[in-house]
Amino acid sequence: MAYTVLARRYRSQSFDAVVGQHAVAQTLINAIKTGRVAHAYLFTGTRGVGKTSMARLFARALNAPDTVTDAPKDDGFEYPAEDVQQRMADAIMRGDDLNVIEIDGASNRGVDDARDIIAKAGLSPTANARFKVYIIDEVHMLTREAFNALLKVMEEPPAHVKFILCTTEPQKVPATIQSRCQRFDFHNIPTPQIAEHLRNVVTEEEVEAEDEALWQVARLGNGSMRDALSLMDRLLATGEDPITAKTLETMLGLPDHALVSGLIDAIAAGDVKQSLESTADLLARGIGQDQLTDVLIERFRQLMLIAACGPDSELIELSDDAKSQAAEQAQRFDASGLVYLIALLENLSRHAKASATPRALLDATVVRLALAENMADVSALLAGNAPQKKK
Repeated sequence: MAYTVLARRYRSQSFDAVVGQHAVAQTLINAIKTGRVAHAYLFTGTRGVGKTSMARLFARALNAPDTVTDAPKDDGFEYPAEDVQQRMADAIMRGDDLNVIEIDGASNRGVDDARDIIAKAGLSPTANARFKVYIIDEVHMLTREAFNALLKVMEEPPAHVKFILCTTEPQKVPATIQSRCQRFDFHNIPTPQIAEHLRNVVTEEEVEAEDEALWQVARLGNGSMRDALSLMDRLLATGEDPITAKTLETMLGLPDHALVSGLIDAIAAGDVKQSLESTADLLARGIGQDQLTDVLIERFRQLMLIAACGPDSELIELSDDAKSQAAEQAQRFDASGLVYLIALLENLSRHAKASATPRALLDATVVRLALAENMADVSALLAGNAPQKKK
C-alpha cells in the first residue's frame, strides 16, 4: 500500500485542530452560526500554516456540518443523510469533491481558466449540497486578464457560490479582488505548538522521540507545520527508535550540540586557543562555515533572551533540558555583551560570502568573540571616561 505523508494523514479534521489559527477558526464558526457567510474570502500567510486545510474545513462545514465536530448548522436547510455527508466530507478532504473545486492558480492561471469558472459557477450544486465552493490556491499567480474575468463573477456571484482564495503573496492580488473578499491573515505557528503537535504525531505513530529532537524539528519548521511534518517524515524513514537529537544532527549534517556548547563555553572563558580548536573540530566534521555561523547566532540569541527575560520566558524556544543548560551558560554573559557577539557573527555572515579567504574571517571573528570581554567599552571611550572591561 502506498505511503501517505504525515502532513496529509494528520490534516486537521476540525476547526480547533488547526494548530495556531484559533482566531480565524472561531470567526468562521461564528459566521456560519449567525448566517453571515460572505461570498468570498482571502486566506493569506506563509506556506504550511493551514490555509488550504482551513479552506477545506470551511467548505466541509458548509456542506457537511455533521462531519465536523465544532461546526454549527443552518436549521433552515435540509442537509443530506449523515452517511452521504460523510462521503462528501471524505471527498472534500481528498480534494476531489464535485461541489468543492480546488484550482491551482499556478497551473490554471489564464483567462480561459477563469472563464471556465464563470461558466460553471451558474450550475447548482449536486447531491443536495448547499454550496458550490471554489478554492483557488496560489491565487496571486493568475494573470491580469484572469483576475479581470474572475472579478466579474465575484462582483455578483450566484447565491450558491463561495470563493476561498489562498495566497502566500497577498500584495500581488489586485485591490479590486481584495476589496470583494473578507481577508484572514494566517500567522506563523509558534514553535511550542508545533512541538506539541509533533509529540502527538509520534505517539500515534508508536515511535519514541526525545523532547530535544522534537523541539529542534519544530524550530527548523520556522513557523510552518507542513515543513516540520516533512522533516519528521524523514526522521521516521531512518528507522531510529527512539528518535534523538543526534539522529537529526546526523541526517541533516547539523553541528554536534555538545561541540557547539563546548565552543560557547570556551568563548565565555575567553580561551582563544580552545575556541579556535573547537571551531576547527566542527569544520573538520563536515559542517559548512555558513551553517556554523547561523547555529552560533541562534544559540547566542537564546542566551540573550534568557539573560534579558529570564529562563521562564515564553520567548525561550528550548526543551526543558536544553533550557537548563542554556540558563547556566547565560549566567556567564550579560545581555549587552551577547548583542555584541551576535553583531560580530552577523557581520561575518555578510562579508564571508564575498571574501576570497572566508576561513580567515571566521577565525578572526572567533578570536574577537573570545576576547570580547577584554575589549574597551567603546561608549565609555566616547564619553571620555577611562576604558573599562565588560563584565
